[in-house]
Amino acid sequence: MEWPWQYSFPPFFSLQPHQATRTKQIEAWRHLVLNYCQVNTVSVLDIASVADMPLFHNSSISRRLPMDAIKEVLDDLAGQGNLEWVDKTKRRGLVYWRSPQQIGQEIFKWVTDSGQSGSVMTVQEIIEEGENNSWKGVSQEIVIKALKALECDKKCEVFEDNDGVKFF
Repeated sequence: MEWPWQYSFPPFFSLQPHQATRTKQIEAWRHLVLNYCQVNTVSVLDIASVADMPLFHNSSISRRLPMDAIKEVLDDLAGQGNLEWVDKTKRRGLVYWRSPQQIGQEIFKWVTDSGQSGSVMTVQEIIEEGENNSWKGVSQEIVIKALKALECDKKCEVFEDNDGVKFF
């Protein structure tokens, strides 16, 4: 992945006090996080380990985004609909570089294009097929959310234990 110019600019790793500057800085971080997660197929961020990721730690300039700033960036992503906290303590979040609805539509298009309408598949088969499709690297949790979105559109039925699906 090619880093944007800001990543080599030391002040980028300190949240700026001026509101207009800070807003642009958070926006730049939001785009960087989404790009990094998509390129590196990261769909789950855990607060316990996120600070050590190259995303938030540029060792070449000895800069690291502080944890309070990381939380602000992630909260901004959540506010934009690109991250969903999976627990109330905000320790773990699902990253959406594309929404579950979009992923669901891509899965359904693959099912219909490959002549598998009416078939039953395991969630694991869909995840493995993602290696050759646009949902590569998406976590099982997000694939299930995508399938649940398709279920709402009456395009499939997700089995009770979330390990399989029947497409219509």
